[in-house]
Amino acid sequence: MTPILIDAEVLTPFYYHGHYAMDGSATDPGVITDTTLLFALRAALLGTSPLLRGQPDYRADLQKIPWRASLLMGVGSNDLLPPLRRTVDMDKEGGRSARMQKNMSSGFYKNQFFTHSVKPGAEYYGLVVGPNPFILAENDELLVRIGVGRTGLLRLRRSILEREVRLNAATAQLFRRPVEAEYRILDTIRPSRPYTVAEALKELYAWLPNPR
Repeated sequence: MTPILIDAEVLTPFYYHGHYAMDGSATDPGVITDTTLLFALRAALLGTSPLLRGQPDYRADLQKIPWRASLLMGVGSNDLLPPLRRTVDMDKEGGRSARMQKNMSSGFYKNQFFTHSVKPGAEYYGLVVGPNPFILAENDELLVRIGVGRTGLLRLRRSILEREVRLNAATAQLFRRPVEAEYRILDTIRPSRPYTVAEALKELYAWLPNPR
């Protein structure tokens, strides 16, 4: 199986609640997760909507996706935009759970906060294993949506430059694979040591639903 090397560029701002910031949250501009990329490819190419779950089950969701990917690691200097005040949309931000409803009714819940989004022009590199998404799309580039509310537009192109990549040890844990984290960004973002493309291909191949 041939790895598909990916260059990615952010075209419109996106954010997720990654790090605490003054009166809000900030996104790490240095990485886009493998799961983000896989869910974006599913939406763009397979047209399937995720099952709405009360609790996340990434393993079950990933078993239905025919790709695996490395982390998309930033290349160059990726920056954040100045903070932007937003109003919380509970249906978009995580649902109206019983706990959330209790907090909202307490009088101590605020529905406005600041977010720091990734600035357009940010660039990333990684790889995908599985059916070639560019052949499926019959195009040399793909536009996929990422981030909260899928407001971010990410352009994917085939890369001609082979570099080392990092896998997500948090995702590897879902498949009981022995990939160790070199450092931690979030519980769900744990970059591994740098892997050669050949090493990454071999490891990601073992994460596929039905490897042959």
